[in-house]
Amino acid sequence: MARKRRKVRKRKRDLDSSPQEVLVKALNHPVRVKALTILTEKIASPKEIAAQIDAPLSNVSYHVRVLDELGLVEIVEEESVRGSVAHFYTAVERPLIDNPDWEKLSPKVRSAFSGYVIETLMSDAAASLAAGVFDRREDRHLSRTSLVLDERAWRRVSEIQAKALGQILKEQAAAAERLEKSKAEAINAIAGMTCFELTDSPEPNS
Repeated sequence: MARKRRKVRKRKRDLDSSPQEVLVKALNHPVRVKALTILTEKIASPKEIAAQIDAPLSNVSYHVRVLDELGLVEIVEEESVRGSVAHFYTAVERPLIDNPDWEKLSPKVRSAFSGYVIETLMSDAAASLAAGVFDRREDRHLSRTSLVLDERAWRRVSEIQAKALGQILKEQAAAAERLEKSKAEAINAIAGMTCFELTDSPEPNS
């Protein structure tokens, strides 16, 4: 018999911490990084997360509560289990940092955040490939382009990417309005962009 879950109304939070402070607190423990990665991909309870990462439930529960207090995850469902209530969380999709905040972070925290994003992106791509949907659309975009830039070009490329992301988010908002009115089937997608330095000479484009 399937267990019944009930939806939970989203709670409003008054967060005083700056984006970089939130990021530092979130990424200064590996369990929080792993939990946040999982909750970006799906709704899960601390018990399910603990089983997936092979960590003590009490430890995982504590770190998920920290992420909740930071406003990075939220409870979306509850389920009665043997007289107690199990909470199911999901990641809150909102920008964690902007460029000024990024510059204030230590290299260690920057690396942790970059690792978290790349790990999640690779997991998304692997899941899409495994499900056979990555190449289902002929107009999907995938590219790897080697560049040789000076400082001015590096800044311009960063600006172009930021503008592109802004336009993509505007399209998502417009799509949400259209979907609400038409009740058409939504297309779940991931948009990933990056530009980073290489230690050696760049390889040919592929």
